[in-house]
Amino acid sequence: MQNKTQLFCFTYAGGTASFFDSIEKYLDNVEVIPLEYAGHGNRFKEPFYKNFNELADDLYNNLINNYKGGTYALFGYSMGTISVVEVLKRIIDRENIKLPDFIFLAAHEPYTKTVIKNFSESEMDDFVKERTISFGGVPEKLINNKSFWRMYLPIYRADYYIIHKYNFEDLKLKSLIPAVVFYSENDTPFDKMKYWNKYFTEKCEYHEFDGTHFFMKEHYCDIANIIKEKIGAINDV
Repeated sequence: MQNKTQLFCFTYAGGTASFFDSIEKYLDNVEVIPLEYAGHGNRFKEPFYKNFNELADDLYNNLINNYKGGTYALFGYSMGTISVVEVLKRIIDRENIKLPDFIFLAAHEPYTKTVIKNFSESEMDDFVKERTISFGGVPEKLINNKSFWRMYLPIYRADYYIIHKYNFEDLKLKSLIPAVVFYSENDTPFDKMKYWNKYFTEKCEYHEFDGTHFFMKEHYCDIANIIKEKIGAINDV
């Protein structure tokens, strides 16, 4: 019996692997494998990454350890899109496994962010709080909860720090792997998202959704159906 196509998932800043639980139940023809970042979720005791090189080396190894040898795809949400392209670079360069059959990217434009470059620690904390709240990433009842921020602010801060150190101008990637990009015009406008086709040059398909940064929370069924359609096409070949 042929193995199901594997979908390796990379979550957003401050997020955990459980973010992908909502789509997993709709992907009955897919083995969903959410990869956890160090310092997050069930890896909370591990130190945070200092940069995306550390993150990508770690998650590349996790992917290799979970790969079963068949067809597979990568799905990155927000910060996870950077994780995907950096892991993909390692897959291409190291040639230990075949290339993924599809790339799915959501909620992050291929754009270098430098706003926190000269922030003080208190400015950084204020920025991270405001940004996370504006994205809809914090339940309203927890916005002023000091215990919540004491636990989660270091996680958000660590992730935002490596995002703002990342330079897309240094990304040397031109891939023929077909890519599908999910976005919300209110959050990441198409005028910026369209530049993903600079890195995925053969086919880069875009799907717009209503909502804020976490539009997948409302549209997980639609997103799962698009993923199933693309992966179904792979399995029919």
